[in-house]
Amino acid sequence: MAVAERPPSILPEHKAKLPDVVDSVHRLGQPKKDATKPREIILLFGACTYRDTVWKAAKKSTFLQNNKLRFAEDLSPAVRERRMRLWPLVAKAREQGNAAYFLGGRAFANGAELFPVT
Repeated sequence: MAVAERPPSILPEHKAKLPDVVDSVHRLGQPKKDATKPREIILLFGACTYRDTVWKAAKKSTFLQNNKLRFAEDLSPAVRERRMRLWPLVAKAREQGNAAYFLGGRAFANGAELFPVT
């Protein structure tokens, strides 16, 4: 039996360290016979620095773009709901040319925290 060639790595310079910093990897859900896309995969990193490094590299990865793959955070329902409330403020800040981003369930624009309108 021939072994399939592995796709290019997202971070080839860290290839030797990844087995030590990835705690677990598993698929979500049950396999489906008529699935048109693969099941989602959860990666659990033991070190935030490597998770962040992989996250940043994935955003620029041509391999992921060419194969229509992406990384996404697995957020709790509470964090997801809070981000939904904050999204209009983040979008508005970005439209105005400001740097705006999420950190967990918090949002920031130009270094100042944004708070949802209640």
